[in-house]
Amino acid sequence: MAPPLITHARLLALCPDPPATVAVRNLQTTLRRSGLDAWGREGRTQPCLVSVEVRFLQGFGLTARGDRLGRETVHYGLLSKAVLGCVERFEATEEGSTEECGVKDVLAAVWARLTGLTVDGEAYQTPTANPLLDLETVRFLSVSIALPKASLLGEGVKLTASAVFDSSRADGPVEARAAALEICRLRVPTLVGVNDNEREAKQFVVATVMVERFAGGGDCYTDVERNVVRTMEASSFETLEALGERLAETVLASPGAERTWQVGIRMEKPTAVPMAECPIVVVRATGESLQALKSGEEAAGTSTVGL
Repeated sequence: MAPPLITHARLLALCPDPPATVAVRNLQTTLRRSGLDAWGREGRTQPCLVSVEVRFLQGFGLTARGDRLGRETVHYGLLSKAVLGCVERFEATEEGSTEECGVKDVLAAVWARLTGLTVDGEAYQTPTANPLLDLETVRFLSVSIALPKASLLGEGVKLTASAVFDSSRADGPVEARAAALEICRLRVPTLVGVNDNEREAKQFVVATVMVERFAGGGDCYTDVERNVVRTMEASSFETLEALGERLAETVLASPGAERTWQVGIRMEKPTAVPMAECPIVVVRATGESLQALKSGEEAAGTSTVGL
């Protein structure tokens, strides 16, 4: 049985205040075959940033006192080389293959190199090398693959897998896991606002789309971005709250959407409050929560704040 797939917030609550952490942020590499570019095209070379965070069960006791690397840590240089080497080998293996390869496949290869497991928590055969991490010493692991050029109107897309480990478990070392797709800071001219001047012209709304419990294997981020942008461009809502609900519906109706998804929409209006950087509204929803909201409105004889 696969470990439960939960949100990152709930996963982090299982390992608060870790005594020791090693992380490497934004390792720079290149994808030549995997993933889609900003226009949804396959097989296009694009930059890729890989980040890894490892939280340990115990502090750096022996390593700190002896000033020599011990079992309770991992050398960040070796961690970096293992990750970059894994991506390069994966891309070289896939080159010339006619089989479609996505960003999640790259992330899965890195995850297997570090843990010897699949991102679902199952045993994974890694004949080329032993897992880099000793899972008996690790409490939490997170791996992110970011594509900064894979969005037309935003600051890129990012796929993240994380897990909490408990090596004493009889059914496998993974206690719980999380997976999320993020489309970062889409900047779209949008007609939204309650004031008279806001009804006369569009203003930029900066929207970040987060899809938690992202269990699917397909690269759907270009389709999700396209649908979100179209919805924002067609908006005439008065409130960000109503726009956010509509955007959540849009994401959940996108091609490839799954019932497991929990969608978060973070919206900023940079010009709305002159003396603040921006007001922010966040909407989180699942298919079930939106359906329950609509059912409640229908029962009360009300309608959604709308167009």
